[in-house]
Amino acid sequence: MDNIKPNLQLLIDMGYENMTYFTNPDFDDAIIGISHDGCVIYDYDKMIESLMKEQNWTYEESVEWIDYNTIRTIPYMSPNPPIVLMSFDYMK
Repeated sequence: MDNIKPNLQLLIDMGYENMTYFTNPDFDDAIIGISHDGCVIYDYDKMIESLMKEQNWTYEESVEWIDYNTIRTIPYMSPNPPIVLMSFDYMK
């Protein structure tokens, strides 16, 4: 892989090269860890911030894009899909 971002490279270095992760966009800055069964964990708020920064989108545009194009696809990704953590702050 060329141009591997830092968090993804860290996971590969730790032996998690076969996990399922987001690729377009990769949300590298939103990776916050690995679950006990080897699923990549992303922070929803950081995913929003990533799109706002990289795409110059509003908060609402970013939320709509993530909810429609990312969250909705998770059940179809693999037996061990990425996990998106939504904090209680977001849910209030």
